[in-house]
Amino acid sequence: MAKSSPLTGAVAGHFLIDLYTPVLPIILPLLIESMGLSYLLAGLVVTVFNIVSSITQPLVGIWGDRTGKHADVAFCVLLGAVGISLSVLTSNYLILLMLVCGAAIGHALFHPAAMDLVYRVSPPASLGKYNSIFTTAGSISYAFGPLVAGALIALGGLPAVCWMVLPGIIGAAWIFKLTRKTESLEPAVKKARFSSVEGSRSGAALVVTVCALRAIGYTGVITYLPTLLTVSSGMGTMVSSIIVTVMLLFGVAGQLAGGRLSDLYGRKRMLVFGLVLAIPCFMLIFADGWLMLFGVMSYAFFASFCYVTSVTMTQELLPGKTGLASGLTLGFTMGVGGLGAAAVGFAADVTGNLSGALSLMIVPILIAPVIALFVRYRKADEAVPLQ
Repeated sequence: MAKSSPLTGAVAGHFLIDLYTPVLPIILPLLIESMGLSYLLAGLVVTVFNIVSSITQPLVGIWGDRTGKHADVAFCVLLGAVGISLSVLTSNYLILLMLVCGAAIGHALFHPAAMDLVYRVSPPASLGKYNSIFTTAGSISYAFGPLVAGALIALGGLPAVCWMVLPGIIGAAWIFKLTRKTESLEPAVKKARFSSVEGSRSGAALVVTVCALRAIGYTGVITYLPTLLTVSSGMGTMVSSIIVTVMLLFGVAGQLAGGRLSDLYGRKRMLVFGLVLAIPCFMLIFADGWLMLFGVMSYAFFASFCYVTSVTMTQELLPGKTGLASGLTLGFTMGVGGLGAAAVGFAADVTGNLSGALSLMIVPILIAPVIALFVRYRKADEAVPLQ
């Protein structure tokens, strides 16, 4: 029971803090209209969030690995909730960016701290399972974030989104109670001695590269799909929010399946499997009607299928450095994904064609599985070498 409370706190914290991140794409169409933003400036809101988080998170992770000290996860949740929720109350673009930066710092501090807790309570043979539980908690709330924001906008307009700060405040207080005593947990560096993975830092670098390429395509789709649906297809905010929510729930299913199957059949096999199947699914996004919806949902499933696998592989290839592994896979790669959103926005401004600009994301999606094939990784208990 002593270990279950920190795990519960980490999972609950991930559920809460990731509730706020997908709010940004949902409010982008309204910000474009109310603040007169271009596609590029609107995309930069997401890009700034991702870049600040990506720069901060690896540094925080390295410091935590070296000192054994991590930020309080409850404070991180509070900071993330306040930054995003209050961003809808300003009409000043610079203040908007400052609030988004504050939320990004909260996210950057949270993930290394929370994943350190998860790693220390996870049996090595079930690390993929426990990581999938942790990441899935965040993905579930990430899926419902657009729906909650869309409902609030429908009821009270853009300023009503500020009420989302309440679950963050209440949840942070509860999480603080769960996670305030973690000294008795086994240090991650000690647990790493029992790792049975054959790999190298170069292998970890390749996995992070794959994860970053995946993030470019996935972030581009998530960021501009609501705008594409409302502007190009004429759907209302609530309808587009529901579609994005269902898409992200398919991503949740993909994470659960990928994490568990990677424990059973091998990390690298499942990584390549998910990346390859994501390619045709992405192409269907640009079809019409039900075929487009099928493409959106299936792409979310397979792009997320390999996400937990890549996170777990990086942890195992960098034993004793869970903070760095978290910073790279949950921070750095998300920042690179934000650059993809900015690139789509720039191309859409230049060409006047958002759908055509989004189709450029096929390039990183195609490259990712090719690089994954060259990763040197094999667990000692796997019967067939992967490389």
